[in-house]
Amino acid sequence: MAQHTYDNDSVQELLDWAKKMIETKNYPTEKYQLNKCTTIIDGKQYLESLVAMIARNWENSTFHPIIEQLWEFREKWEDKEA
Repeated sequence: MAQHTYDNDSVQELLDWAKKMIETKNYPTEKYQLNKCTTIIDGKQYLESLVAMIARNWENSTFHPIIEQLWEFREKWEDKEA
């Protein structure tokens, strides 16, 4: 997994990507296994909740694992799409 930064530009770009996925409905519609511990049951709800949490709390380092989770989802989803 790549090393990520938590600066405003990086986080906003990630949030824009997630919002675009929601708008275009390009998210998992069936059960999606993100990793060994995370199964996404509702792709839209998953993305909406991460976007809401990150948008309000991205500067708080307590929420950096949430940002990492969205990056992990993005990397896996883009690999699947390629």
